[in-house]
Amino acid sequence: MSNDLNPIFKKLSGMPEGQFFEESYFYLVRVFYEDTDVGGVVYHANYLKFFERARSSLLNSLEINQQDLLTKKKLKFVVRELNLKIVNSFKLNDLILIETRLKYAKNSCINLEQLAWSVNKEVQKDILKVKSDIQIVMIDNRNKVKKIKDILFHPFFNNKVN
Repeated sequence: MSNDLNPIFKKLSGMPEGQFFEESYFYLVRVFYEDTDVGGVVYHANYLKFFERARSSLLNSLEINQQDLLTKKKLKFVVRELNLKIVNSFKLNDLILIETRLKYAKNSCINLEQLAWSVNKEVQKDILKVKSDIQIVMIDNRNKVKKIKDILFHPFFNNKVN
């Protein structure tokens, strides 16, 4: 057996983290044992982690490098407001399709809707189980909110920037 993992790494690194479709960004997550409570359902705080991963993946896909913003411009995205509604919990080994949609963007904030869908056998979104409305702002080192309009150049933000 060869120790050369380069072909495998190339294949994995070429896989998209998520995918744009129409006006949404989709990101797939599998529920692992560490994500569940003693009853085998996803612990409520982990939905926030799943949604954060989807938002970070979205920013990566938009070629907005959060590390560069932090190190070069001393700017970072933070959550200002969050509303989470759990209609029905996911369980161990479930696949979760997270859909992120832009509600609107202003000079200083981005408002997103994130939906966690179950996935059916045809790998299509099935039942909406968790919903989140979130407002993101960009702050500097002194925690002052900064304008973000400069980074809203991607078509994902088209027609929804005020």
